[in-house]
Amino acid sequence: MSTDRIEVFVHPNGSRYADGSQGYPVGSLLTAMALIRSRRTPGQRAVAWVAGGRYSQHETLALGPADSFTSFVALDPQDPPVFDGSAAITGWRPVTVNGHEVLAAPAPAHGGRALYVEGERRSRPRLPRTGRLRMDSAGNLDPAAHGVGTMFDGGDTFTFSEGDIPQLSEPERVEVVVPHYWVQERLPIGSIDHQTRTVVSPYRSLFALRDDSAKTFATYYLDNVVEALGEAGGEWYLDASGAVSGLGSAHVLYAPLPGEDPGSLRAHLPVIDVFVRIEGSAENPVREVRFEHIEFAYADFRTAPAAVPPFGVREDPLLPAGQYGSDIQAASQIPAAIQLRYAHACAIIGGGVSHVGGYGVELGEGTRGALLSGMELTDLGAGGIRAGGSAEAASPGFVSHNEISDCTIRSGGRVYPGCVGILVQHGAHHVIAHNEVADMLYTAISVGWVWDYHASASVANIIEGNHLHHLGQGELNDMGGIYLLGIAPGTVIRRNHIHDVKCRNYGGWGIYLDEASSHVVVEQNTVHDTSSQCMHLHYGRENIVRDNLFAFGGEGQIAVTRPEEQIGLTVMNNVILGRDRPAFGGHHERPDDVRAFNVRSDLNLIWDYAPTHGAVLAANGRVEGSGHERDWSLVHPADEEWLAAGHDTHSVVTDPLVRDPEARDFTPLPGSPVLEVAKNVTPISDGGPRPAEERRHPLGQPTLPDPTPPTRARSVF
Repeated sequence: MSTDRIEVFVHPNGSRYADGSQGYPVGSLLTAMALIRSRRTPGQRAVAWVAGGRYSQHETLALGPADSFTSFVALDPQDPPVFDGSAAITGWRPVTVNGHEVLAAPAPAHGGRALYVEGERRSRPRLPRTGRLRMDSAGNLDPAAHGVGTMFDGGDTFTFSEGDIPQLSEPERVEVVVPHYWVQERLPIGSIDHQTRTVVSPYRSLFALRDDSAKTFATYYLDNVVEALGEAGGEWYLDASGAVSGLGSAHVLYAPLPGEDPGSLRAHLPVIDVFVRIEGSAENPVREVRFEHIEFAYADFRTAPAAVPPFGVREDPLLPAGQYGSDIQAASQIPAAIQLRYAHACAIIGGGVSHVGGYGVELGEGTRGALLSGMELTDLGAGGIRAGGSAEAASPGFVSHNEISDCTIRSGGRVYPGCVGILVQHGAHHVIAHNEVADMLYTAISVGWVWDYHASASVANIIEGNHLHHLGQGELNDMGGIYLLGIAPGTVIRRNHIHDVKCRNYGGWGIYLDEASSHVVVEQNTVHDTSSQCMHLHYGRENIVRDNLFAFGGEGQIAVTRPEEQIGLTVMNNVILGRDRPAFGGHHERPDDVRAFNVRSDLNLIWDYAPTHGAVLAANGRVEGSGHERDWSLVHPADEEWLAAGHDTHSVVTDPLVRDPEARDFTPLPGSPVLEVAKNVTPISDGGPRPAEERRHPLGQPTLPDPTPPTRARSVF
């Protein structure tokens, strides 16, 4: 193996015929790789030094085992190169559509599903313009039937109310969008009969077409309705045949915003779906491929990918074969713009991914020892990062020992709102630390993919120091700032700051331990301002909740949905604050009646800033309304019964004397009882990415220039 490093230089104005020297650089990553491959001996390291600027990339960079030990490094991290997967849309001219004057321009041959104008994602026309419609019926579904027993009774047919859906000129281009439960289903229209007011889709909904816990038929809206184009500015439509515009070929139609000039309009349509694919095999993985301070922007799919079972759930054997409008959870089958499979010790440092139709990065089957650090992932059709492979820890395809740290993930779920900011399905020994995840429509961090008390290989994952906020936004349900699923010994949720989590109908929690979550430590987190409770256990055993600050949950601070005989939570040394909401909250004479909670709770500091007598420690309530109109009311105060059951015998109910609870500054003042009763509680007001000099992962060290380079010609650029 050679010890000499191959170096190739890349510049936006480089040549496809260049030799890759600093004086004669190439113009793309693909050309750089062609040169490296032609010169490399097996195992030889190589660096592609990439100058700042914008590069057009319309072909996927595919890297295999022979490309191991290759680094792509920005020459100047302060001037990062951007690889752009879009085509400029030019040649705008006015046309009339539906009586509205809009702009038309020739469309590229392979366009995606998103248009960007001045760098901003533009929406497709929808009906109704705001809010949702409600289905009249959905096959033989009884919306009031038992929710669990009929949950998977999905369908492909529904009826609509008179006047809800107009005559559609291109119904096959329209998608029925159904947000319910914790997913959003996209059902393209196959046929529509206005006499019977019946819509049939070639896809089947995964879940019953009901509005989840509301016990009514599902709400929906129509996306990509050309009849609505021109009613509002900033919307677009891909006239694939030219029939709508009468121009006879594919055109982009755009209703401009006030002040937008067709002569200077900067519009782009993504024409690539995957920027980089790093793929090895179980026998021959890719090793040590690195990207440092490289940015990728604009990628999307030509057509919406259908969800196809198996989904890795218990119901798989009995689900009808075919295509579905959604997968089971977290938009977990939606592809990513950067994909790794059977990749070992690879790293992406700095840089990022933006303006894409799916996930940003996928750590797929067999990916181990990877580092994603300091990335910025923004304007995402789905989530930021997803990881998962085989469910068996002994399999070469199992995903483990990866670190996702100091990344910023914002504005995700723009096409698939049920996605997750950072998703680890089956995976062990991951570190998810010091990230900021914000402006998502569902969960921020999700780990685990095994329901019920079945063996799970997702163990020993560390979730620490993250700042997770402004999640849910009243769109979906059954979410958490941090969500765990399954038996997970060794997993720790520590020192995270979680706030502003809002559901639609039910389940907007801060920390959510779902089915069978067991042997988890939840410590030193600050969680506040959630639709439901700050801390929630569905069911599980032997979880420790200590030294946390929980405050201002909408239905109380701590809940257990399905209490069992064994202890599910040990809750000790926490600061638990409410405003006319109990420390422990449930629903009266239902399975989650607070008097049935299987918790061991003591030595906590509890306070209510607007207390109701007998309902400070524990109470049952009810919730009415949905979204921003949800309202909790007290049904049964349970303090006396709570204490009689032996809970919180040594806890104290006293003002914590914190600096400014209304401004969410929970810093203890001098003399605060927090300093005595819960001395390990350290309120967190920030969290998220650390300064670069504080990041210590071995793979995070930058690639350095050759200290004794050969004589080179100066770059002509």
